[in-house]
Amino acid sequence: MELQITVYDENDNVVKECNANTIDIRYGQIAAIMELLNVEEVEDTVTLLKKVGGAWKQLTKILTKVFPEMEEEDWENVRIAELLPVLVMILKNSFMEMAKIPKSKNA
Repeated sequence: MELQITVYDENDNVVKECNANTIDIRYGQIAAIMELLNVEEVEDTVTLLKKVGGAWKQLTKILTKVFPEMEEEDWENVRIAELLPVLVMILKNSFMEMAKIPKSKNA
């Protein structure tokens, strides 16, 4: 699944758009996001937003690996309304991929 992050300037003009594909996301990146956000406790967008805010610096380091075109200062100019759905899609897609893994050696 294709993911996109848009960076804006102070006048709300698009500065750049960075794309990533969930197929390219590595297990370590997913595990780090899940651990950092403690996804088991996330039941709504408000909770997710609080967790993102509390772990912003670490989260952007992980997300920069997912979106290598992003630079550290770019993350300050991303709309949260666009970032949260990307995080949710990363997590949802990861769970769907994990569910496809056979549960036994013979499957």
